[in-house]
Amino acid sequence: MSQYLQNAIVESSHQLYSSLPAHGKPLIRSNGVPEWTILSTFSLVVPQPQLEPQTRVIPISLGTGVKCLPYSKLSEYGDTLHDSHAEIIARRGFLRWLLWQAHLQAQVTRGDQVEGELFVEMREEEGDRGRLRLKDEVQVWLYISMLPCGDASTYYTSVHQSAEEASQWTVTDDDHSRLSNMGVIRGRNGYTSISTLRTKPGRPDSIPSISMSCSDKIASWSVLGIQGGLLANLFRPIYLDGFIVGGVERPVNTHARQIDAYEWEDKITKELERSLWGRLESIKDHLTSPHQLHLASVYLTSIPFEHSKISIIHDPHNDSSDLEPSPSPLSLSYLPFLPSTQPKKGTKPEIIAEGGILGFPWKKGVLIKDKGRSRICKLSLLIEYEKLLPNEKAKTLGITVDANDGTYYGYKHLTVFGREYQHNKIILRGIPGQSQSVKGLEKFEEISSTGVLDSPKIKEEPPFRGWLVSGKQFESFTSSGHIHR
Repeated sequence: MSQYLQNAIVESSHQLYSSLPAHGKPLIRSNGVPEWTILSTFSLVVPQPQLEPQTRVIPISLGTGVKCLPYSKLSEYGDTLHDSHAEIIARRGFLRWLLWQAHLQAQVTRGDQVEGELFVEMREEEGDRGRLRLKDEVQVWLYISMLPCGDASTYYTSVHQSAEEASQWTVTDDDHSRLSNMGVIRGRNGYTSISTLRTKPGRPDSIPSISMSCSDKIASWSVLGIQGGLLANLFRPIYLDGFIVGGVERPVNTHARQIDAYEWEDKITKELERSLWGRLESIKDHLTSPHQLHLASVYLTSIPFEHSKISIIHDPHNDSSDLEPSPSPLSLSYLPFLPSTQPKKGTKPEIIAEGGILGFPWKKGVLIKDKGRSRICKLSLLIEYEKLLPNEKAKTLGITVDANDGTYYGYKHLTVFGREYQHNKIILRGIPGQSQSVKGLEKFEEISSTGVLDSPKIKEEPPFRGWLVSGKQFESFTSSGHIHR
């Protein structure tokens, strides 16, 4: 990819962010402490050979955020966003875009006029039963203003953290740093351990989360696709064509020598490649078609994001430069493709706090009201998904659904393509099972971790063995908000 196109992806992401209102973005707190956040976007790259420029960059989902709910705040209704890191917010927005595209395709197939450009198509291929796919010329790129948490940033963090910061994450026998005996590491512990599953960082003294790191989740998309299990019923696996990562600041020195700029960028790029797909090469020959190990391109950008931690620290106009910036407690989700209910005002971004829309915090055992739920939470996605199923819509999209209980879990596991997706997930992770060794999670019996793959044909241990799983209990909800016990 040309430098021009790389810059276009980054700059279009920054411009979209800058166009949003200030509410929900980082601010300076009353005590003078400035806030920072991470920005991520999913963008389409579409050729237009008859025009200038000859390639269009279309940001379709924007997310910001650095927060994650602890395991004690998991919801059985699918109405909260457990993981509000920017990359995950942006990816969930991409799922909403796919559903919107599926609606458009259904309208076109029926001969209806549509408002909006169609980037997907249906091809009849053996064994695929009319699932949708992106058009051949359409690419999907992920931009992140900072290295994703977890394995991809382990080396970077190790050479930038002070001894005092690093000491907070020292592993001892009596702490909960290592969540599982299968190699899952909590947060930033163990810098010498690479290609290792990690949970979201959080503070060392915070309640643990079972949400896996962004590095691990993005890597899993390299095998399973970014469409996920639910939308596997509608779409063939969709893979990222590339990543662009910013905020990779060169350290002053490492091991008493100055690091050359080229050497540094090459090292970080190779770390990203290793983490995001290289550590999964052992299973590439065992995946079943159309799944594959997709090797996305990786690039770094030096274009700064205005609300990154680095930008805040180095801002010459920052009067609080002597105060350590704090992460913003809020996340943003913006989906510019959605039709607005108020055309003059445009589509509004969602401000997310504690897993729901700001002002509607999570409450244990209580379903969040419609106006308090994010349009990208599991329940909202399920509602949009089911709109595609009745009568002629299902036929025009070629959806084949086996008998199931109408739950989110049922659509992911009990359909033809759902089973195909789960089979490849088992090759990647292994079989979920009860794990009594997960420290700090003993009273949550539904929390399990994946184990070995029970297949004589595959000798390799699943590379993501030990992945923490919340279990069927947290996916047994219907689109009406009922829970099947």
